[in-house]
Amino acid sequence: MGRGGALPVDTAFDGQSSKFWRVRASNQSTGIGVATEGAYAGKLVHYDQSGNQVLLRAFGVNYYDAFLRYLRNSNDTTFVEGFSYLQEHKIPVIRVMAAGYSPKDWLLYFTNKQEYYRRLDYFVAQAEQYGVGLIVDSFFSITTVGEIVDDAVAAGILTPGVNFVPDNPLNIDINGVPTYAEYTRDLGRPDSGSNEFISYYMREVVSRYAGSPAIWGWEFSNENNNMVDHPELKLTRKRDTGNGMTLPSTSLDTNVLPAWTGPDDLTRADVAVAKANFASTIRSIDTWRLIMSGDSRPRTAAYHNWKFHNWRMDNRAELAQVLPVDNPAPMDTVTVHIYSQNPSTNSTEIYFPTNNPITLQWLTGQYKELFDYFIQESTTLSRPLIIGEWGTTGDGTTADEKTTFHRFMQALIDSGVQISLLWDFDSRNNQMTNTWWIQTGMVPGYPESPKLYQITNTDTNLWDLEQVNRTYGSW
Repeated sequence: MGRGGALPVDTAFDGQSSKFWRVRASNQSTGIGVATEGAYAGKLVHYDQSGNQVLLRAFGVNYYDAFLRYLRNSNDTTFVEGFSYLQEHKIPVIRVMAAGYSPKDWLLYFTNKQEYYRRLDYFVAQAEQYGVGLIVDSFFSITTVGEIVDDAVAAGILTPGVNFVPDNPLNIDINGVPTYAEYTRDLGRPDSGSNEFISYYMREVVSRYAGSPAIWGWEFSNENNNMVDHPELKLTRKRDTGNGMTLPSTSLDTNVLPAWTGPDDLTRADVAVAKANFASTIRSIDTWRLIMSGDSRPRTAAYHNWKFHNWRMDNRAELAQVLPVDNPAPMDTVTVHIYSQNPSTNSTEIYFPTNNPITLQWLTGQYKELFDYFIQESTTLSRPLIIGEWGTTGDGTTADEKTTFHRFMQALIDSGVQISLLWDFDSRNNQMTNTWWIQTGMVPGYPESPKLYQITNTDTNLWDLEQVNRTYGSW
């Protein structure tokens, strides 16, 4: 199909509800965007029914696997109960992985695209029905993109030598068979299959859903900045063949060569190419909605990792140079994930140790000061700051955890962060039991968790999401 495979820009069909989403030249009547002029310039706004800009304030949640479990099992529509609960408790927006995680999760897309989109249509339609905004993360696991290029070729979506220039010679998979699958660093080649698939898929998805009022914005990936310029990344490389990772480790995986010379050792420059490609593709169709990188907070040595491949701590001016590289135009936000430090680790991690240090310690962390720093730097770029993930570890039962949660929430309020997204609502990730789960008790086998107080509680001295949205929310 090559470049001709996307749905027409003017109309997209929802097979579940038999309704049409229409894409307009300017999509400002729905969704969330960044004002470019006037009193709200550089701020997140939406439009009211009279066509007036309204400054946004929304405290939402991550609903990480809401679509993934439906993608894996067409009978699992438990996200509908989740949407109903969020609506009841005045939580307006979720960040969701609205695609596959591992290569094997993309199998339905490549073998039965009609059914893939039937499920995604139904998911978006239910979000509309329950008034839940969606921040759509399309490539949550960035290592997956290159691996599925071979599947895109086999499905006729990409044509080697036409849509992208293949490696020469081709890579060899774990079975010794030639493959068009690419290593992660191919994200840095504009003519790679990875970048062509990103463009192809986003043309389809944005054309299909940019007219939906449920779509607040688009996100590239999850915390890919944690994977770049890492002096010791060679210690963390692995291949998960069970999830469809087909490319083998290479002879560069040694403790002798610098990590950033390997085909799976990303640099900021590599990911910046893919991010700009992602955002430019969206902007060619959707001129309005916010676009996010999905990045975590930069490592405390991010600048020195980038420039010198060492662990010297950054000062404020050095870290500020990282942010526009990690959030390249036409992305129009700055995204960070920030968590309080787990007290069990006795961590004393410090930002900017040589000038106005900031800590993220459990009961004494200077959360607002760090938010203020990132807001200041994002404002310099004429962009809003989004806290894409935040939270407190623990089983939800101790007073100091609740105190820390309350302090963190107060810092979000006082610093003026416009969108913050708590991790993680209604999860099925068994590795996070009693640590991050916020379970409602609606689904059999998943009892109500002690951390549900974070959404609604009976202690009027502690903030919860329902209370803070009723007090400060505007959407």
